Amino acid sequence: MKCWWLEITLKSDLCAATGDSEQAVTNMKTALEHGLPIIPAKRLKGCLLNEGKEIVSNGFAAQSELADLFGRPGASHPARLHIGDAHIYRIPGFLLGKERADGDVVLENYEKELRELIRHPELGEDLAERLLTRLRTRTAIDKVLKTAQKTTLRTMQVVPRGIVFRSLLELSDAQGQTPPQLLKWCVKALRHVGLGITRGYGEVSCTLAEYVPHEQDAAKNSRIPKDFPGENAMEYEIELQNPVLFSGSRGLYEDCCDYIPGSAIMGALAAMYIADHGLGADAHRDEVFSRIFLRDGVCFGNGFLKAVVGGQDRTFYPAPAFLALEKRGEGRLINRLNGDDEKKRRKELSGQTAFDWEDSKVYLADVEKEVRLHHQRPKNRGIGHAVNDLIQAGAVDMGQFFSYMCISGGQRFSGVIRGNAGDLQALAACLEKRSWTLRLGRSRTAEYGNARIRLFPAESGQQEARSGQWALWLLSPMVFVGESGQKEASEQDKYNVCSDNSGQGRTLEEKHLKKQLENRLSCPVEITDAILKYTRIGGYNGKWNLPLPQYTALAPGSVICIEVEQNLCAAQLESEFWGDMTGRGNGQVKALSWDDVTNSMKNCQKAAADGTSAVEKGDPAASGILVLELEAYQEREKEREMQRREAMSTQAALPSAVTIEQLIALMEEHEDYSYTELKEQIDHIRDEQKKNRAQEFLRPCEGKAHEFIYFYLLNSKWSARREAAGNGKQGK
Repeated sequence: MKCWWLEITLKSDLCAATGDSEQAVTNMKTALEHGLPIIPAKRLKGCLLNEGKEIVSNGFAAQSELADLFGRPGASHPARLHIGDAHIYRIPGFLLGKERADGDVVLENYEKELRELIRHPELGEDLAERLLTRLRTRTAIDKVLKTAQKTTLRTMQVVPRGIVFRSLLELSDAQGQTPPQLLKWCVKALRHVGLGITRGYGEVSCTLAEYVPHEQDAAKNSRIPKDFPGENAMEYEIELQNPVLFSGSRGLYEDCCDYIPGSAIMGALAAMYIADHGLGADAHRDEVFSRIFLRDGVCFGNGFLKAVVGGQDRTFYPAPAFLALEKRGEGRLINRLNGDDEKKRRKELSGQTAFDWEDSKVYLADVEKEVRLHHQRPKNRGIGHAVNDLIQAGAVDMGQFFSYMCISGGQRFSGVIRGNAGDLQALAACLEKRSWTLRLGRSRTAEYGNARIRLFPAESGQQEARSGQWALWLLSPMVFVGESGQKEASEQDKYNVCSDNSGQGRTLEEKHLKKQLENRLSCPVEITDAILKYTRIGGYNGKWNLPLPQYTALAPGSVICIEVEQNLCAAQLESEFWGDMTGRGNGQVKALSWDDVTNSMKNCQKAAADGTSAVEKGDPAASGILVLELEAYQEREKEREMQRREAMSTQAALPSAVTIEQLIALMEEHEDYSYTELKEQIDHIRDEQKKNRAQEFLRPCEGKAHEFIYFYLLNSKWSARREAAGNGKQGK
């Protein structure tokens, strides 16, 4: 894989609109990331692709070259070219609010600068946004009256000209160090980006530059564990660099799941393994590949939200079914496994939960999601935007607007991968070769799916308490494909709550789980209670472009209580993924001791997550260049505000209004004018009386900065006007 920087220099103001707005302030907002302007990768890809289509239409390249580079809809393999969001690279000095520009500010490592900025919450997003964006207004003209039409005033947020953006282009299977000719032509031809390109906005100049990688923090913190203690497992932590798309229960466009599916991690690693070992289309014939990815030799657990809460890093799991909210108890938690609480009116607990047994708290959190708007241009390239409203009878390929619901970037997710040490070593080697990065979900060639992963040896759990009674809390669907998964669960099964030891009315899933537990634990197992929920699982096979079979499964959050003759620790139950299709993350459980579930739950209180920041605390002294510039700008703004207030409260004998207007004009024309330069201009006044009055008026500005003088003059101008208006009324 070869990489290049796409450097984009703004020749005019640019608005990479996202569809967002601020009521009564901005009608069209540009794309922002923590207050810093960006150009979304989807927009860049569309602009480059459009230039490529022009090149193909003029006979300079073949359609197959374009499709190979940018991909084609419905293809079984992704495009070779991956485009990243364009981030700020160079900021002209004059945009940073300095009195005199003393050189441009260059952000060589944008990710580091962004992390440092997030670590300084006192520098709010509005500060960077105010510094690096501007507002532009426009109206429509009435053709008859030749004046502005009513209700047509629009305000657009833009990025000022002069700023340089940089986007990372990655090309898989690249031959040689130079980019393909078609890509170079597309970059050279790209001249306009964003809104209003026919009205002077969005003019750009693009070049390709050599990519020099930076040392990645994830690479420093990650390593290939040489010894997997006890369980032959490794834990992973994934930090999302971009939003990620996973289809939810209501489909891709309306919903997104609130975890990272183990099947997605399995697919990403499978693609890496195929590429590294040159397996191609015959990968299923390779014995090692087949064992790891096709025969559940390695179990890829789901990734669950991880956040700093209560001063500790905690992992949040789907809410267990035994936990509910009492409808008339002001949000009080109840335990459905308690006979008395089961009779109370309740509502299901949604979101993610984490238990703190020591403080008797249940923390609740939700995965951050966002809606992103996109549009597809018509097939006719003479039309620059989607025109659904212009579709006529028989018209096709007129473009469309659509939206994605996605998991927001910047969040962390953790999980576990289980298998033999040799297979885990092979998977870790694939990640190490790619600097511990991977791409997940849909639409991975632009704007979505970038993630960074770290691996750790799994905790052994040998110090855990032992017990003979456990509540198995399902963290992922549990399915038995060959036995009950191919039929619909009956209504009795779906709402069954078992409360006796007779075994009557047991669901097939419980019976098969009981059988598996007894076989693997080598002791009798009794299911004493259960609260079950059901779902359906399926998927899609990208290799053959076919949907996977649909199966009925126990849903995450289901709880099955068991009793065993020998005392076990939680690790013995959690070390297995129960049921079938475990390679895709199904059958993962969390074991809770019966004492915690029954006794500790009586005093547990609901607590909101006090912080879900994914940013690690760093050395506050190691501030980035951008943080230093924003802090300096903030100090200058505070100083200017103090000077403005002092100027507005300073009173003096007023000269004529004409004299004040002339002094203001000098200050606006010459930004470097000080008290000395203004006094020299006043000395040129021939009328001694006017000169003396002007000098007396200007005396409070002696030794003051430009900001004080300017606002002192403005305040005096309005004071002179009010005084003149008052004298006029008295004369009447």
